[in-house]
Amino acid sequence: MTAFIGQAQRLEANVGERGILRRTIGLISSSILASVLATSAFAQAGADWKAVEDAAKKEGTVSLYHNLRPSGIEKLLSEFRKTYPGIKTEQMRLGSSPLIERFATEFTAGRNLADVVITFPDETMLKGVDTGGWALEWTPPELAAFKPEINRGNKMFAVHTSRNVIIWNKQRVKPADAPKEWTDLWDPKWKGKVAMDPPWRSIAVQGLIAHWSNIGLNDSAQKLKANDVRFFEGSAGVFQAVLRGDALVGTLADLPLEPGLVDGAPIGFVYPKSGTAINDGYVMVPAKAPHLNAGKLFANWVMSAPGQAVLQEIGGLPGTRPGITPPKFVPATSSLSNVVDSLVISSTAQQAQSINVWREVFGIR
Repeated sequence: MTAFIGQAQRLEANVGERGILRRTIGLISSSILASVLATSAFAQAGADWKAVEDAAKKEGTVSLYHNLRPSGIEKLLSEFRKTYPGIKTEQMRLGSSPLIERFATEFTAGRNLADVVITFPDETMLKGVDTGGWALEWTPPELAAFKPEINRGNKMFAVHTSRNVIIWNKQRVKPADAPKEWTDLWDPKWKGKVAMDPPWRSIAVQGLIAHWSNIGLNDSAQKLKANDVRFFEGSAGVFQAVLRGDALVGTLADLPLEPGLVDGAPIGFVYPKSGTAINDGYVMVPAKAPHLNAGKLFANWVMSAPGQAVLQEIGGLPGTRPGITPPKFVPATSSLSNVVDSLVISSTAQQAQSINVWREVFGIR
């Protein structure tokens, strides 16, 4: 009986060992298969992207619609051309709202001219991208380097971030008098010396006005009208007006701030502790782009580490790619107080209502 039990135990051990061996072989086989499949997929992705690059070179041109700084755009384009010397670049710049309006008009008319778009979207653009067929759905190779939240349905990808800020001329404004909060903009001591970009031109300003309302700063149009606010064309216009001394203080999206400070401009600035509205700038390849592959190439390059570095340098805004060197002078968004997304706090209806109120107050039609 004892001998029988011993034989049974040895048999069970052998069976167990064979089972472990089979499982081990199965795991190794699965691992090898997964590795082969991953390698094959990677190779296929590389081959697919090589086909995009070859097709883009044959197209030979990429047309960029954007609202980046006028003085910086040529460097961005020239750096792209260094990477892809066989592709010519064309560009058209407008403020964010006029740019989106123009794209929508062209799309509706079937007159598709843009190969790639970089701008700050409003609800009209988001609707066009999400359900209106405006944007190509695809996966840029560089997307893997980014956090998931920059990806909007594989159709738009956030590449940089602007923040509303108050600036002043340090040569004309004493440190003790420098503004600290949004309410300082309607202080009578700045009457006729406050500059801003008009809200009917800028999505960033629309977001700021919504933020003002959210923190209880109502009737901002009336208050700034009473303080003889002066409107200038875009954030660059506001920055230059304060730099020249045409205005002493101003509010703007901080696109020109970092480049201006790098150049030594005597400009002070503050992001108020009561918070600020931010806007992500997105890149999009239009679904009906005339040079679709060249558009993909440019969009993917802007998302690459070199492209992000140049975009951040010429645009002055923090890039969204993890690991890139931050701007030298302006703070990271993560360090600011009470940051709110303009698109979250301001709907299309609210944007339209805000614009109408400001137009009525200032007699602009």
